[in-house]
Amino acid sequence: MAIHAAVYGRQSAGRANKSEVSTVTQRTAGVAEARRREADSITTYEDLGISAFTGDERPDFERMIKDCLAGRIDMIIVYYVSRLTRQDPLEAIPLVTELLNLGVTIVSLTEGEFRRGNLMDLIHLIMRLDAAHSESKNKRDAVRGAKETAVGLGGYIGGKPPYGFRMVPTTRVTSEGKPIGIQLLEHEPGEVRVIQDVWATIKKHKGEPYKPGGGRRHPGSLTGICSQLMVDEVPTRGQTTGKETKDSVWDPKTLMRILRDPRIAGHAATPIYKRRADGKLTSAIEGYRIERDPETMEPIMAYPPIIPPAEWHELQEWLDGRGQGKGLSRGHATLSAMDILFCECDAVMTSHRATTPNKGSYRCRRRRVLPGQHEGDCTISQKTLDQFVARRICAIIQSAEDDPETADILAEATRRYAAQKEDPELAGERRSLLAERADARQALEELYDREEAGDYNDPVGRRRFRERKDRLMGVTERTEARLSELETAATPALPIHLWLAPGAPAVDPIGPGSWWDTAPVEDRRAFVKLFVERITITKAVGAGKSSPVETRTDIQFVRSPNAPDEQEAEQPGEAFEVTA
Repeated sequence: MAIHAAVYGRQSAGRANKSEVSTVTQRTAGVAEARRREADSITTYEDLGISAFTGDERPDFERMIKDCLAGRIDMIIVYYVSRLTRQDPLEAIPLVTELLNLGVTIVSLTEGEFRRGNLMDLIHLIMRLDAAHSESKNKRDAVRGAKETAVGLGGYIGGKPPYGFRMVPTTRVTSEGKPIGIQLLEHEPGEVRVIQDVWATIKKHKGEPYKPGGGRRHPGSLTGICSQLMVDEVPTRGQTTGKETKDSVWDPKTLMRILRDPRIAGHAATPIYKRRADGKLTSAIEGYRIERDPETMEPIMAYPPIIPPAEWHELQEWLDGRGQGKGLSRGHATLSAMDILFCECDAVMTSHRATTPNKGSYRCRRRRVLPGQHEGDCTISQKTLDQFVARRICAIIQSAEDDPETADILAEATRRYAAQKEDPELAGERRSLLAERADARQALEELYDREEAGDYNDPVGRRRFRERKDRLMGVTERTEARLSELETAATPALPIHLWLAPGAPAVDPIGPGSWWDTAPVEDRRAFVKLFVERITITKAVGAGKSSPVETRTDIQFVRSPNAPDEQEAEQPGEAFEVTA
């Protein structure tokens, strides 16, 4: 009778030197056993760095099972039964029973042979599965207990130390008087200087305008800083820690992650990892949660700050402005580089300087024409459009007291103005609280789902369910209370008296000598951003292709997220006459 053997090897964690001796040993021994049994075919399967206890997907294991179901395999050879699975026997028995019923013989090189029709083989196999599961569970509980003890003594258990820190081994004594070795984080002087120099560079250059072109990089941008670090031959963490990463270079995303870490401000913090679509955690860091005192909700200071906390929050505010349509001041035009000016084809409109100020224009930056889109270019006068938008905003301000809809726009503008003026540390606290509340709510959802599935039906389970629910509810209540305090704090009023000239609306609000007329580009942009969500420009039509600005411009004003109805589209030109 022909024998088609599968040799399966698994190792839950790869070795640092990439030798993977465990799986090599399993494969070599398994192939030798298959040949001793004179197998007609031998197929090897291997899963490296995947635990059989967690239930995570094991690609080669799944492929082997499919081959068994298809009749291509009739013997599985493993080193230990635990290489197949360490899950609860109640979950594993259906699988192994199905394999045995298919006529697949399971051979363990250290525990014997298990085949269909032998009741004692099945009992023996179940006992081995139970032993493997218990071993993993006990090991997991022991590791978890050791980690909790280490954390309680101030130890670091987060794997590699964050940039700016190094791990130092030390010994602490538990409450029972037992000595235990832990790892502490302390500053790495060379990396500390890099972080401080980067922040000093950002502070020095962040307000400078950016003139694109010619291969120039803004010296205060993340990209510009990374380039300068390479020129100055400042080593990356990878270049100083190992052969595999000796060729690593400074990257804006890596630098962003370093600067986002609350630990450089001295805060105790926990990384938040991204989840896959199926809900499983990945190793990619999505953000950080600052740990807070449960009573005062003040951040817990765990390390001497590399950057003072207040300045770190200022840095976070600056980082929040990085990205397309954000950040560095580009060019000279008011409505460019704010991610609000678009052509009717949904392409961004950019500014084009002419030889004289009155000839400057905004132009559609479309790369290619799609079906149904306008033909040719779509341009509009910068000066004309800037004045039109400014006048519409001034009209909103002047009519807010008498019009509920415009009053709602003014309320949202006030909220945005308060956010602009909010202390960076308070803004950082708000972001952290919102993330903590969202995480607690998600955990509650998962807890209730598990309760509905019957995971807490026994007395111990019900007690643990109540304890965790109370803990999560406590987090939610504390974060909401603090958020409420921040919301009810004094909110600065809009400086309308600065924007509108005395005597408005009889006096031209943007005429000579007005605030708008004398304000720098950055102040104008900030003013527009308070009130405008999006501006859409349509292509000019008619003789000479010259159409009034009010017939081509659709302005979508800001609206409170809590507003009950969607904002209706603005009807251009119905409030007042515009002069080009």
